[in-house]
Amino acid sequence: MAVMKMIALTMVGPHEEMEPVARQMVLSGGFQPLPLDFLINDRNLRARVTTESDNPYDELLNKMSMVWKMAGEPMPDPEPIKLDQDFNYYRAKRVVDEAAGKIEDWNQRRETLSDELERLEATRSYVEALRNIDMKPRELAETRFALPRFGRISLDNFTRLQETTMDAPLLAVELSRKHDNAWILVFTVPGYREGAKKILDAVYFKEFSLAEMADRLSGENPLKQVEQDIELHKNSIKGLEDAAKNILNDHRNEFEKLYSRLYTMQRVYDLCKGRGEISGMYVLSGWIPEDTYEGIKDKIALEAPRSSITTEQVKNMAYSGVRIPTMLRNNRMVRAFQDVVALYSVPSYGEVDPSPFVAITFVLFFGFMFGDIGHGVLLWLGAAYLGRRKVLNGSLAYVMKCASCSSVVFGLLYGSVMGIEGKLPALWLSPMHNTVELFMVAIAAGVVMISVGMILNMVIRYRERNFGKLLFDGQGLAGLFVYWGAAIAIFISVNGIETPFSVAYLWYAILAVMLLTLFRDTLARTLLHQRVERESPALQIFEVLHNLMNYFTNTASFVRLAAFALNHVALSFAVILISGMMEDLPGGMALKILVLILGNIFIVGLEGLIVFIQVLRLEYYEFFGKFYRGGGNVFKPVTWKRDKPLLKS
Repeated sequence: MAVMKMIALTMVGPHEEMEPVARQMVLSGGFQPLPLDFLINDRNLRARVTTESDNPYDELLNKMSMVWKMAGEPMPDPEPIKLDQDFNYYRAKRVVDEAAGKIEDWNQRRETLSDELERLEATRSYVEALRNIDMKPRELAETRFALPRFGRISLDNFTRLQETTMDAPLLAVELSRKHDNAWILVFTVPGYREGAKKILDAVYFKEFSLAEMADRLSGENPLKQVEQDIELHKNSIKGLEDAAKNILNDHRNEFEKLYSRLYTMQRVYDLCKGRGEISGMYVLSGWIPEDTYEGIKDKIALEAPRSSITTEQVKNMAYSGVRIPTMLRNNRMVRAFQDVVALYSVPSYGEVDPSPFVAITFVLFFGFMFGDIGHGVLLWLGAAYLGRRKVLNGSLAYVMKCASCSSVVFGLLYGSVMGIEGKLPALWLSPMHNTVELFMVAIAAGVVMISVGMILNMVIRYRERNFGKLLFDGQGLAGLFVYWGAAIAIFISVNGIETPFSVAYLWYAILAVMLLTLFRDTLARTLLHQRVERESPALQIFEVLHNLMNYFTNTASFVRLAAFALNHVALSFAVILISGMMEDLPGGMALKILVLILGNIFIVGLEGLIVFIQVLRLEYYEFFGKFYRGGGNVFKPVTWKRDKPLLKS
């Protein structure tokens, strides 16, 4: 459970040392570059800094991708490898041109042949279609009373075209279909040439020249010649692909090693996009976690002996006017609940990470409100299915699986199976028979939750060295005494517990501490010698009253834990009651089973969603409101693997 400590790192050195250093950063997966605009405030100095935005290795990787693309094989997985000091862009470009230059020419030839093959197949489809309208290619190409156009269009876009042309002087005639495309003839009047072009372009109409096809179809047996040309082009394309496969098989290890080298340099340059050059020296600055830097600083010093490296451990939320990014590092069970916290806001740097507390309380509160063995199992199956189908992302699916397991556990404690109580003995409480106790537990859970929030707030104030608010604030130690004292006094009074002292004395002490919070700033200045801005007495009185209201409303809000546990039982009972009424109708047994199935799906789906929202409300408002600030920026390092594919299809 930690918001990792960050180090502001700046490197200045020659080019031949900067690239190996950047490679170490990439392999560590823990360096986020910082734009030099934030580092250099002097405008004159900034004007002398040159930067690069484009990555020259993108083009080289795309060229190498042609080898596998031509061979019809998937791209290899790159591996991080050690680079020679003299492996630079110009050497890499020369090696790539030698390795893939011939295949690049073959790929261009294949694309030319593919375009020609498409025109030949269009010509064949055109001739076959003309048989249905009894016209010759030359006659149609030279017609003057209308402007004909021939081409291919997807079936969906053809439907759109027909709807678009209802009020336009344009007629689209379907000639034939192949797969999901239609070959069509489009006629329009001479004066509507530009309008027709705009309409056809909007529906991605692929046009083929009627005049060129008419020229191709001259001779005694033009269709036979077209068929021969189609076969010849297919063989030529296959020959080029086979040649590429042979070259790849003969040089596979060499090509894969070169691809990994290029990929490594591409990732290095991605990191170096924010670097600058001043008089032949390169400057690179950014954020790195403290433990990551400790692991690679010796390697950096070894590979960059002439470079200057400065580091500074930052403690505040901002550094040189830039917000420090937040990196959370939790164990695998807690990591998914970081996304639940992020729905509210990412923790700011140096703030307490509430993810571990949310992981525990979220699961407990969900099970408390939705405790049922059968419904918990159905919820787990639903979360697993939706997770596999990618309807839910991995984190949310994991959270719901944990919540459903809690539902099963509380179902055992309640003795509840599919909303039916009494079939199994309750190991703890029965919502229907121990309602008062259930509400008492819910309120006690609220007291504990709010107290933890106030204690965390005190931890934050201690880190800030703000001892005035830690001791005398309504959300600090004084407020915690008021809250616990009021809770104890109410508990004693409600349960009629005999005490050696009058409860009134406890209320007097609570009132005295409340009055003490009115003089929070004065006490901080006089007793602790802290510099505190003066606030108006009216504002201080309002703040005390606001804290009192929050104590009451926040605690009362946890009553919903017991209320929704009862609501679950009531909904299940209603489904069972309605299903029983179906037995007297024709086909009663089938209707009863149908109502039971649909009713339980309704309970698991809709009530599960409502309970999920209610748990979030308790976390965000009742718990986070006591200590959590948020507003952080996620740490986004340059990593070895790219989030988006580099190579173009």
